[in-house]
Amino acid sequence: MRITIRTAISAIAVGTLLATTTLRADAQERNDRVRVDTLESGRIVVSNPDSPQAGPQGAPTLVEVLRIGSVDDTCEAFGRVMSLAVDGDGRIYVADSQGSDIRVFSPRGECVRTIGRSGEGPGEFSLLAGIAWQPPGFLWVIDSIRERFTVFDSLGTVLATHPLRLGRAASHPWPMWVDAGGSLHFWLPGFDRIVRYGTGPGLDSLANSPEPEQIPTRAVSTEQVTEGSSRISMQRGMPYAPRIRWTVDSAGNIWQANTSVFAIHETTYGGDTLRTVRLDREAPRLEGRERDSIAAATGIAARRLPEWKHALEQIRTSPDGWIWIETEGGATRAWEVFDERGYYVGRVASPVPIEKKPCPVFGAGTVTGVTLGEFDVPYVVQLRIVRGG
Repeated sequence: MRITIRTAISAIAVGTLLATTTLRADAQERNDRVRVDTLESGRIVVSNPDSPQAGPQGAPTLVEVLRIGSVDDTCEAFGRVMSLAVDGDGRIYVADSQGSDIRVFSPRGECVRTIGRSGEGPGEFSLLAGIAWQPPGFLWVIDSIRERFTVFDSLGTVLATHPLRLGRAASHPWPMWVDAGGSLHFWLPGFDRIVRYGTGPGLDSLANSPEPEQIPTRAVSTEQVTEGSSRISMQRGMPYAPRIRWTVDSAGNIWQANTSVFAIHETTYGGDTLRTVRLDREAPRLEGRERDSIAAATGIAARRLPEWKHALEQIRTSPDGWIWIETEGGATRAWEVFDERGYYVGRVASPVPIEKKPCPVFGAGTVTGVTLGEFDVPYVVQLRIVRGG
């Protein structure tokens, strides 16, 4: 089976908010105070200076409190970690696409059980693409080859299996979120939609929104990669061409941004824009040896490369309403953080580099992600968010 993976998923177009996404934002007047404006439409615009507003307590810090991994042939030895989930009791679920199973660990990092295996039957996987935990006790798992959802309980019992029409597009790990109300949000490319489902092991659609449209690029390269027994075509666009990034927050709203401008927009499924949060920071220039090196590596003439790099790379949100922005192209070494009001708190460094894939999980006071050790051995790490410096 051939699947086309989109390496950059773009976001929903909302009015003219992102109509000029290929252009650099005009510089605003710089000051040291946050400006909050309410437009006639009701949209709130929060404009931040490029200086932290955390107050005397300072920005939060991140401390590593747990590390799971091994080079031995044990439950803790991971092949390719595709996706992560954390339940309400602090158990960590690690989806390993190479092993075609899900490892379950206690909050202390002890291996509790393994869920699933390679195969075609109920509770088995051909290509384990992503997982999500849905309270009070449902683990949703997607198999992109078999085009189906499998719902397990915390003990690994199969509760339901749902066929899906995914089409020829895919994303590994698969975009899935669960909001504070327990609704599951899922990118469904077969219908060109993002769908919000209800709670429980059923698959009742509550709402949907158009699939994000990608920004056209001037150059695209295609390469073939192997996933299990399948050959997959992966398309890569022009380096540093503007992209649209998006995520779903705990309120069930969609945050989206253009990578060329440091501004993020909170929208509803109906397309209404509730809030825009800006940071007065330009994207860095793409120049010098870095520009020449990219041109040599890609075969694209240096003059055709964009003038500017990305202002941001990915958007993450945590249950407390804070927004965590990744600005680095590789593994994340720090986040630019905004509080629930949209105020810029500052740059929060990670004690270890966190891989973008699988997507890190932001929980109640923790960040769970993957870091690479010696010889690129994957380790699952949990970082505690310490407020007040």
